[in-house]
Amino acid sequence: MKAPPLTDPEDGPMVDQVTRATEDFMDSFATRFLHRFADGAFDRYAALIFARDDVAGLAAYQYALELRRQGLVPARGPQLHLWNLLHTGSAPAMRFNRTELDRLIAMLSAVLGARLDLDRLAAALAAEERRAVALAALPPGGETAFVARNAGRWMTPEDHVARLEPPAREGADRRIALVGTACDIPVLHRLCAEFGTIVADLQDYGRIVPQPRTGEPLDMLRRIAGDPLCLRAAPPARFTRALREGTGDADLVIATVNRNDDALGWELPGLRMQVESRGGRFIDLGFLPFRPDAAWIDGARARVAEALS
Repeated sequence: MKAPPLTDPEDGPMVDQVTRATEDFMDSFATRFLHRFADGAFDRYAALIFARDDVAGLAAYQYALELRRQGLVPARGPQLHLWNLLHTGSAPAMRFNRTELDRLIAMLSAVLGARLDLDRLAAALAAEERRAVALAALPPGGETAFVARNAGRWMTPEDHVARLEPPAREGADRRIALVGTACDIPVLHRLCAEFGTIVADLQDYGRIVPQPRTGEPLDMLRRIAGDPLCLRAAPPARFTRALREGTGDADLVIATVNRNDDALGWELPGLRMQVESRGGRFIDLGFLPFRPDAAWIDGARARVAEALS
């Protein structure tokens, strides 16, 4: 959802039915998905799974379902499924999460005509654990490390691990932490290397996905639901604490937000107070375009230079 083709906003499909149905203030990722969905870009898939946690994902699911229901887009194409997860470890929450997992497995079994193979699942999880160990050896910041970490999203764990080598340390001595919205290209990492070293990258593309320790479904659910840096963490103080601990003793914390974010912005005033109370510096760069242009980067560079002067 957060990584459309690089040229899609300029030359991607535009479908009249979607243009008429979506509002200007709608999450741009959701709108771009809907144009591609209506144009048939996903017709070869058996199912599309949307995470309810994600603002763009939830809106995309709701609109796609309604466009199809009203006959505004062809009925062909994948099954649409909304994945719900409560990010807390209470017994009632885990029962709900297990029910949602069973519903997901039933849907996949029906559309794929296959049953879940627990042995293959255990082997896949073991491979992902090996990948996680290799990723943990990478530094949190630096353009090379960012690219090496995220290249694996399109590679098998085995191929990814075989190609991972910890890069040389990048950047100067001043310690920088990044928090905020997703950006899948290392523009901030490249910029920060001019001033210091990124010691913590808490943005979505800067973190390693929580790994289950076994192939047991409940263990998988507990690991994902227990991720404290999920914006939907419950109780909310868990996210606040993880955000503040994750920025550690950085000399500079740089924050960015997505225009449609409905959660992180509430955390920034308190984070600023916490950082400045220990003598650190804090910059809120405001809205981060998913593909920042030269003007945005130049403005950000000037803000960082001023903060560290």
